[in-house]
Amino acid sequence: MHAILKKAALAAALATASLSAHAVETKISVYADVDPTLALLRDDGSALPDAVTLTHDPLRGLVPSTQHVRIHSNDEKADIEAKIGGAFALVNGDGKVTVPMTVSLNRRALTESPIEFKAADLFTGAGSTPGASISMPLTIAQTTPAPITTKGAYTGIVNIVLNQKATTP
Repeated sequence: MHAILKKAALAAALATASLSAHAVETKISVYADVDPTLALLRDDGSALPDAVTLTHDPLRGLVPSTQHVRIHSNDEKADIEAKIGGAFALVNGDGKVTVPMTVSLNRRALTESPIEFKAADLFTGAGSTPGASISMPLTIAQTTPAPITTKGAYTGIVNIVLNQKATTP
């Protein structure tokens, strides 16, 4: 009887092992947008999110979203130009209502015309990461804060463009 129990236990162990002998293959698409000169990253060096959700206050309108960011540059002596790549607004689902939006970097509003950030002001050497600028607030806000009276899901894309100016020898 003892031998039968040993054989049954062995058979159960082999059956369990054969059930877990399956293989799994997982495919993951990887994407990287590479610029060898500049990057706009969160304060901690991680990537900015692909999406930001704004809260609507029925009394005040959209609540601004602020993240602290740093410009990472391969040339700490080069000034940086920043702008948005087109008018930025949120649009409701049927396209009939638009809400003008503003993006600010270090409390300076970005427009379609570039504004200059001086390298001496950005790269003070105070940070622990060489080539990383000072920490700056990046704010996305309703241009004129006011309640939005049309219900719906509003979407929009903002394109922040940074350009490293050539340094003069």
